[in-house]
Amino acid sequence: MIIETSRLNKSYGKVDVVRDVSLQVPEGAAFALVGTNGAGKTSVMRLLLNIIRPDSGTATVLGRDSRLLQSHDFQQIGYVSESQVLPERLTIAQYFDYLRALYPRWDKGLEKTLRREMDLPPDRALNKLSHGMRMKTVLVAGLAFRPKLLILDEPLSGMDTLTRDEVVEGLLEQADETTILISSHELAEIEFFTSHIAFMDKGHLHFQESIDSLRARFREIHVTLSAQKLLPSVCPDNWLFPETSGHTLRFIDSSFSNEEQLKLQLNAHFGAIQLAATPMSLRDISNVLIRKTRINRKDAA
Repeated sequence: MIIETSRLNKSYGKVDVVRDVSLQVPEGAAFALVGTNGAGKTSVMRLLLNIIRPDSGTATVLGRDSRLLQSHDFQQIGYVSESQVLPERLTIAQYFDYLRALYPRWDKGLEKTLRREMDLPPDRALNKLSHGMRMKTVLVAGLAFRPKLLILDEPLSGMDTLTRDEVVEGLLEQADETTILISSHELAEIEFFTSHIAFMDKGHLHFQESIDSLRARFREIHVTLSAQKLLPSVCPDNWLFPETSGHTLRFIDSSFSNEEQLKLQLNAHFGAIQLAATPMSLRDISNVLIRKTRINRKDAA
C-alpha cells in the first residue's frame, strides 16, 4: 500500500475531526475520498502530509511514518489544495522557474505541455489569477515533477465546466504512473477515472472498496406489484428508503447480487411482481449514503 493508516485520530478541543480511521490506498490507484462537508477528508490528507499531527494512531506514506517524512520524500509527493498559498508577486513563468530548481525530477517537457494545454499565460501575476487559473497552475506544479503520489484536496471546487474538464484531462495524462488520492464534491467529473472510493462522515470512515464493487452492489429498484400491499414490518437492512405507493414499490438495494435472487426475495414478501433494477452513478450513490448517515445520526441522538 502506498498509503496506510491505522486507527488514526485527531481532535481540536472537544471536536473529533478524525475518528479511528484505517485507510488503505493501493499503489497505482485513483482513490476518491468522499463524504459530507466536515467529514474529515481534509484533516486526513493533512495528517498524511505531516501538516498536522495525529493524537493517536499511525499513518504510513511511501512506506514511511508520516511524522518522519523528509524533504527527499516530498520530492515524490505532490499536493494540491483549494486553499493553497502562492507567492502572489510572482508571474506564472517566475513561479515555475522557482519550482524547477527544487525538484531534481522536474520534467520541463511535461511542464510545457501542461501549461500549453491549460492555457496558462506566462506573464500573468499569480495575484491576478481567477480561482480556476490558480488551481490549474498548482496542478501543473504538482504534476510536472512526476510524483509517485499526488494528493488533491477539492481541486475542482468553484471551477467552470471547461476548466474542470481541462484539469481532469491533465490528471488523466498522469493516472497511469501516479497514485492519486482525491477529495471532491464534483463526483460526476471524477467518476470515470476513479478506481477506488472511501466514504467518510463526521470523522468516521464508513467503507472503502473498488469503484467497480461499489457500482455492482448499488441498484435503484422499481417493483410493480400485482396488488396494493404494505411493506413488511421489518425490511432487509440493504433495502434503503423503501416506500410503496399503490402498486409500486421503490428502494435502493445496497447489496445487489443479481435480479433473480432479488426477485425470489421479493416474491416471498409480495407474490407476483415485475422488477427493474437500474445502475446508479457515483453522485447518486454518494447522495444516498449521505442521506442514510444523517438519518442514522438523528436516530442515535
